[in-house]
Amino acid sequence: MTAARQPAYPEAPRQPPGTRETPQPRRGRPARGRHGVSRGDHTAAARARAWARRWYLRDVLVAWVAARVVVGAALALTRFIADSVSEDGGVTLETTDLLGWDAGWYLTIAEHGYDGAGDESRRFFPLLPLLVRLFTALPGAGGHAGAVLLVLVNLIAVAFALVLVGVARAEGFDDDTTRRVIWIGALAPPAFVLVMGYAEALAGLLAAAVLFGARTRRWEIAIVAGLLGGLCRPLGLLLAVPVAIEAARGLRLPLLGRLGPAGAPGPPTPLLPLGAPGALGAPGAPDASALPTTGGGQTGGRPAGGGGRELAGRLSAVVAPLAGAGIYLLWSASAHGDGLAPLTMQRDAARHGSSANPLSTIIDAARGATSGELGTALHVPWLLLAVLALVVMFRWLPVSYPVWSTLVMLAIVTGSNLDSAERYLYGSFPFLLVAALATARREVWTFVITVSAAAMTVYATLAFTLSYVP
Repeated sequence: MTAARQPAYPEAPRQPPGTRETPQPRRGRPARGRHGVSRGDHTAAARARAWARRWYLRDVLVAWVAARVVVGAALALTRFIADSVSEDGGVTLETTDLLGWDAGWYLTIAEHGYDGAGDESRRFFPLLPLLVRLFTALPGAGGHAGAVLLVLVNLIAVAFALVLVGVARAEGFDDDTTRRVIWIGALAPPAFVLVMGYAEALAGLLAAAVLFGARTRRWEIAIVAGLLGGLCRPLGLLLAVPVAIEAARGLRLPLLGRLGPAGAPGPPTPLLPLGAPGALGAPGAPDASALPTTGGGQTGGRPAGGGGRELAGRLSAVVAPLAGAGIYLLWSASAHGDGLAPLTMQRDAARHGSSANPLSTIIDAARGATSGELGTALHVPWLLLAVLALVVMFRWLPVSYPVWSTLVMLAIVTGSNLDSAERYLYGSFPFLLVAALATARREVWTFVITVSAAAMTVYATLAFTLSYVP
């Protein structure tokens, strides 16, 4: 298995092990650059091809299409089951489609606003409905909000995958690991909601952009993405924590030195098999988060600075997710007299539920397997797997990733209702990074991605037959 965490330095681009070396120019032929573009060839087509290779665009698009084929198969299976039940028993099986469940709420808010959608709609944050309303104002799009919503979120899913590629490259992932990130991101069991009219693709895109900006010291990216992330989902508030960790790197304050430097130059650490002497995660090896790095990876990073502008950028990036959520909560207070309602509504028993003992919640959910509540019991294996992934994450990835993922995990298990747990875990994209790292062996990867695609089909079918809450 190959560790995929390697500090990168703009002044010394790395060549990850397992990838072909940059080809040497042949006699009589023009020399080619790092991404296969002739030094004398500056055509737009050549630059576009180089960009596509650099960002694994082919893999992203093929995985994107594969995910939609899987969800399409689940929809077809749902209709077949419904028709069979109706013909054989004369019973009507209730089903839904890509605009069902939470997608219906986003669509109604986009079409009629929060007042028209009802008081309960305020638990859905406004960014996605606002985008839908913006695009339906274009010529020819009026009256087609449902189609606009589906097209929008599916295109955003492509952008999400591309930003994941950026994160993987910034963290030093090699080619094979980066491709696994793309595929597991597309075919993870909860990823069927990226095809539906859900906010998951948008929230994932913004979260990945926030961490990418913070890790590469591009604070303007972290600020904009953090502000929008706070407007997108309640859990967007938690993005302030990993950004604060990254912003604190390199500051000369007590205890912060344990976070590691923000951009200290030094020789790159080679990628070694996980568990090998000196590899990340091996006994006695340095923690991933403490390794010196500019955070730039192949995308290029910025050296840390201590000037006032740099400090202002760090602070603004930390505050941005809180400000984004605060804008919506202030509007809620002004328009409805209850600013915290979008958050407190989630504590209803039919939704996330009131605060509860996590262990008791998981045990009660496991008992659902013998009491006819299979949908509830299905959450338990994934939660246990997430706990294991968190342990691995603390060993293999910079500390900001597992801290954020732990907060998301706690937000899930401290509620009495575990519905949508898998979807919330998927929204914490470092779990996808761990999955890609842990499946380096070919036979393991083949098994995992096959089972994952099959599980995605099953979960989507259960959701479309109203047997599982996505």
